[in-house]
Amino acid sequence: MDSGEIGWVNESLFVLGEYLHRALEYEELFTSARRDALTGIANRRVFDEQIKLKMDSARRSGRPLTMASMDLDRFKQINDILGHQRGDQVLRQVAVVMAEAIRSTDLLVRMGGDEFLLVMDDTDQQNARILAERMCLAIDKLEVWADSETKLGVSIGLAQWTKDEELDAWMERVDDILYHAKANGRARVSFV
Repeated sequence: MDSGEIGWVNESLFVLGEYLHRALEYEELFTSARRDALTGIANRRVFDEQIKLKMDSARRSGRPLTMASMDLDRFKQINDILGHQRGDQVLRQVAVVMAEAIRSTDLLVRMGGDEFLLVMDDTDQQNARILAERMCLAIDKLEVWADSETKLGVSIGLAQWTKDEELDAWMERVDDILYHAKANGRARVSFV
């Protein structure tokens, strides 16, 4: 290979390297836009992108689809008493516990603050309840206390999607069930 060919190869490699570098930067940007910055789990954008697809798939297949709305109990006191830095650590711990409990096909999302949603493909309400109760126990085992009387927990509302139900109605129903769990003592799973 003569010096002209070597120069051409080097120049080509440089140009390809630049394109590869830009592609990797774009991939990183795309991934970070879809992940919650604090916990690393999916964010609301991913939920908005995927939920209709999951509903359409369940409609076509006739398989169950269940949503869990999860809200941490006494998280405000954790933040107020122990500080926001500790609150952030707790949110990361909770996200790890939740992510370890679910399947790769499930969609776990931090909706904001201390609110999470879990959408479970091919899962009826009864099986979703078993998973949700395991999550309650796992979060309880984290042993996060704001003070001697205030322990972190999670309340979970479950609702299986019905074939003709609109997304807004389903989300409202699951939130109502979550509030029922909170009203009945917190750190529990509620369903209808």
